[in-house]
Amino acid sequence: VMDHLASFGSDPFDKPPCRGCSSRLLEPYIKCAECGPPPLLLCLQCFTRGFEYKKHQSDHKYEIMTSDFPVLEPGWTAQEEMALLEAVMDCGFGNWSDVAYQMRTRSKEECESHYMKNFINNPLFSSTLLSLRQMEEARTADTGHFFIFI
Repeated sequence: VMDHLASFGSDPFDKPPCRGCSSRLLEPYIKCAECGPPPLLLCLQCFTRGFEYKKHQSDHKYEIMTSDFPVLEPGWTAQEEMALLEAVMDCGFGNWSDVAYQMRTRSKEECESHYMKNFINNPLFSSTLLSLRQMEEARTADTGHFFIFI
């Protein structure tokens, strides 16, 4: 548990463990609306058992935490968007077979099409990528290093 708590925050997709049983939180899970920071998070089992801890009482107001809703387009949940981004980071851009294998819910064609449409060809993200690219080019111009951007 301490190792998991110590590493929390290094991964943008990671969540701290359940405060009650220290298990990995799976959605949906519960966030106390009255405790924190840091937020007090509970798995459904500990929540239904009425887990209490220090100042946290079982009758506190709470929020149900889930990412089972569309963000960029219908049919793709926020959870799938995060899984796609994580898979591209792990497997590398363009490695759609491995990306799809890691995601397990989408084909390689679906992964590539969705990623290209929503993250590469999307004006909202492409302007940010362009700014990052220009900053990187300016930074590396002084060092003499050459980078190729996709």
